[in-house]
Amino acid sequence: MMKKLRIPNHGEITIENVIFDINGTIQFKGALYKDLKVKFAQLKEIYNVYLISSDTRGNLRDLAKELGVKHVKVSEQSISDTEAKNNELNKLGKERTVAIGNGNNDSLMLKNAVLGLAVIGSEGATKKCLMNSDVIFPDPISAIDFLLDDNIMIATLRS
Repeated sequence: MMKKLRIPNHGEITIENVIFDINGTIQFKGALYKDLKVKFAQLKEIYNVYLISSDTRGNLRDLAKELGVKHVKVSEQSISDTEAKNNELNKLGKERTVAIGNGNNDSLMLKNAVLGLAVIGSEGATKKCLMNSDVIFPDPISAIDFLLDDNIMIATLRS
């Protein structure tokens, strides 16, 4: 599963994977954003979808099961969560993976992904996260809609 896009004055991008942070990105205070299950189902028809988290709320496995996606728990003792998330991005292939997040520990994977998408959401987003992103969204539904619609992606990214 993948999508290839030719974006005027930007180049060609290939997207195979989408990796989501969970806390503040797709959930607020442990609750998923409304209509997220439907959007994830649409997204999974085009891309491989993953959740990545330090699992602050302890519900990563349950969320992944509920959404029908794979998950990665980062809890490296020898490196920061930021570095651990970026390592997982590299395993998937940063040149073909979109990263979506809102926090400082997402900033490196957002910077290095083929596209880094920041979600402000109810929790907010850090300055570092926003500065390392290619596109910024008010909520995860808008970020997913961006990935589902080639015309929106082209219009936003062309220069």
